[in-house]
Amino acid sequence: MIISSIKKNIFPFYHTISNQRLPHIDNLYPLKSIDQFQRELDYLQKNYQTISLKELIRLEQENQYIPQNNYFHLSFDDGLKECLTIISPILEERNLDATFFINPNFIGNKAIFYRYKVALILEKITDKSLKNKLLNCTIHDTKWIDYLVNENQINLSDFDIYLNEKDIQELINKGFSIGAHSMNHPYYRDISLENQLQETEQSLAFLQETFNLDYRVFSFPFTDDNVSKNFFDSIELDLSFGTAGIKDDELSNNIQRLPMDNCLMNPILFINKNRFKYYLQKIVNKHIVVH
Repeated sequence: MIISSIKKNIFPFYHTISNQRLPHIDNLYPLKSIDQFQRELDYLQKNYQTISLKELIRLEQENQYIPQNNYFHLSFDDGLKECLTIISPILEERNLDATFFINPNFIGNKAIFYRYKVALILEKITDKSLKNKLLNCTIHDTKWIDYLVNENQINLSDFDIYLNEKDIQELINKGFSIGAHSMNHPYYRDISLENQLQETEQSLAFLQETFNLDYRVFSFPFTDDNVSKNFFDSIELDLSFGTAGIKDDELSNNIQRLPMDNCLMNPILFINKNRFKYYLQKIVNKHIVVH
C-alpha cells in the first residue's frame, strides 16, 4: 500500500450539464449550468494539469501509484446525451481530456436507470409520503417503479436521455476515453458479490468488444462504499473509480473522485473546502478508503 504524503491530484466527476431543464434529473439533484461548468473548468485549468486516461494507466502500472503532480482528469457518469452535444465541444475547445462512463443496457435509450424513472414519476405526483418512498427506492423496487410509470401514463420513449453507439464512437473519435459503469446501475452494497462481478464484467466486455478498446476501466455506480477486497481480487481492471471525494485509497489503481454536481458555489471555495476536509481526516488517519 503506497499513500502519497501530499495530495495534489484531483479527479472531478459530473453527470451532465445543461441550461435546459431535464425532467429526469431535476427532482434528483441540482442541474449544473454551462456558465457554472465553464467557471469550474477555468479554475481547474489554472491550477492543475490535464492528464489522459491512458497516461494515468501508464503511470499507475509503472509506479504502483500515481505521482502527485497537480494532475486532474475529468469524468462523466451515466452516458447522458449532453456528453456529446454540450460537454464534448467545450472540452475540445479547451483541449481537455475526459472519460465517459457508460451503462450498456441504457445505450440508445434501450432501458432507463430506475432513478431517472423515479424523477419522471415525481413530476406527476403530489403525495409527499409517496415521493419520499420513491426517493428511497433501490434497484430491487424496479417492478413497482415500472408500475407507477404506467399508472401515471409516462411514455418513456418521449425522453431522449442517453448516448447511442454512434454517439459513443464519435466521442472516441474525438480522442476521449470511455469506461464501464455497470449494466444496470445498482448500488453495489445492495447486491451480492457475484452480481457485482457480473454487472462489472459484462459492462466491460460489451464496451471492449463493441468499441475495440485495449483498456479496462470502471466507475462504480453511486459509490464503492462497502465493496470488498474480494471484488478487486476477482476482476481484472486497469483503473477503477469511486466517489468518496478527495481521499486516498488503499488500492493504488482505485481512484477516488470529487462529485462536482455538489459544487453550487465558487469552485475555489468548494475544492478548497474538500481539500481542508482531507487534511483534517489525515490528522486522525481517516483519509484512506479501506476495502
